[in-house]
Amino acid sequence: MGTRKISEMVLDFAAEFLRLGETPDKRRDLLRSACTAWNIACAPEEGRAEFLDQFMASYRKCNPGADAEECQSVRQDMELLIQQKIKKYPEVLKQIVSCDLTVVDGKDHIFVASLRPSR
Repeated sequence: MGTRKISEMVLDFAAEFLRLGETPDKRRDLLRSACTAWNIACAPEEGRAEFLDQFMASYRKCNPGADAEECQSVRQDMELLIQQKIKKYPEVLKQIVSCDLTVVDGKDHIFVASLRPSR
């Protein structure tokens, strides 16, 4: 696979999820969630549930109006994204440290910055 960009991999494993966003701001939020799912998927298996719990606690704090059904749906989306990342890119363990989505000439462009894992 060699020199494939992390941004291309994120688009590959999360494109369907990102398309759910009706506006650039919503797609930007979905991109942040997809990148968080990527990072959780890169963590050792025994720590992933705790990281997902932390993400959900943060989600509830930032979305105080979210009911139990919405939170369950968000968690399911995250679990699916984590599974997709692991299935498609199990060997890529770079952590994503930032991401952004911009619209240029009517097309979405994503930027993803990552770090190599420390050994």
